[in-house]
Amino acid sequence: MTNKNSLPVFDYRALRLLVGLIAFTLPFVVSILSSRSLSSISASYYTNARDAFVGMLFVVSAFLWAYNGHSTQEKWASKGAALASILVAVFPTACDICKTNITSITHYTAAVILFSLLAYFCFGPFRKNTKGQGGKKGRRSKIYLICGWIMVACMVIIGISEFALSDEKIEALNVTYCGEATALTAFGIAWIVAGKYIRLFTDEDEALKLFGE
Repeated sequence: MTNKNSLPVFDYRALRLLVGLIAFTLPFVVSILSSRSLSSISASYYTNARDAFVGMLFVVSAFLWAYNGHSTQEKWASKGAALASILVAVFPTACDICKTNITSITHYTAAVILFSLLAYFCFGPFRKNTKGQGGKKGRRSKIYLICGWIMVACMVIIGISEFALSDEKIEALNVTYCGEATALTAFGIAWIVAGKYIRLFTDEDEALKLFGE
């Protein structure tokens, strides 16, 4: 099944699944490779996990760029998220001995744009044909909604902490790391479910089949 401006539906599901798997595993990968405690996922840029962090974001960006969705809004939201993902990768966050500058501000801004656009997919396109339905479609709709609000809540909490808490308190509570890791996990879960491969959330007639299933 195709439409005039998009890839086959099979590719949509596969792209969603791949994007979700990478996003879901990113916090675990960089935490393991860093071999030390991280103040944020983005801080892995300054550790042995730099190549993995940048590389995984580039792969996510490539898949998001290839994803056109089923509407013009989806297409441009995905393109915007792809560009934001690149900016997050190539403009590093501030480090323990770095001052906040235009580079780190670009990083923070791109991260907010990225998660905002990903939350949009959870609230809008992914729920378009599942909202208010029962069965497995209804389960997916609930997961999208929960994951969307988790991403929004994480952004709000991280933002508020920057103004309400001292740097020492933020580091002690590990606010930024936990917020970013949780948001990435929610992003990953939503897109994995949207890949329609897990049968618990997918009817057989709409399921993505891999490896000759």
